[in-house]
Amino acid sequence: MAKFHYRESPTPKQKKAFTPYLSEDEELILVTGLSKAFIRSKFIIYLLFPGMIFFGFGLGVGWLLGFSKMWAVILALSALLLSTIFRTMHIYHANRYLLTTKRVIIKQGLFSVKLTAALYDKITHLEVMQGVMDRLLLHHGSIIVNTAGANKGEIVLRFVDYPMEIKNLLERLINKEREQFGSRAASITTVEGEIIS
Repeated sequence: MAKFHYRESPTPKQKKAFTPYLSEDEELILVTGLSKAFIRSKFIIYLLFPGMIFFGFGLGVGWLLGFSKMWAVILALSALLLSTIFRTMHIYHANRYLLTTKRVIIKQGLFSVKLTAALYDKITHLEVMQGVMDRLLLHHGSIIVNTAGANKGEIVLRFVDYPMEIKNLLERLINKEREQFGSRAASITTVEGEIIS
């Protein structure tokens, strides 16, 4: 049987952190975000920009303060790495995708937060977009959640690890919600690594 990559989600820390975004009768099923491969590529990009700007700034400050060349380079490299790490950590923590017992939620931002949600009974269909390289090497892709009645009609979970696993889980959650309210009489199939009860 295939391995389920989201077996450890959500952690107790994640449950505590995302409780304010849930309604009283809602439970958190899965928390994910941007894929590891996407985050690594962003880290490399941020090394170049704005990292090189901070490197130049560090060299300039070292020169103005009269540091030796070695200490000026160390200061510049420290500025480059710190700016890159902070920028990468920000993009990682500022983009979260939550699957609950009732809806899918996209949370964007850290200090100012934007939430986009779709109730399972409003979802019409799901699409997975995954290129050859995304599927074979990077193991990430995007899930398009098409909804009825929304202004745009769709919300997108971009660059998620193992998107087919999330899509399959999302379909089971949608079916479970519809069966609970009698909207659909189809049975729910289970697979190894099932995390819904």
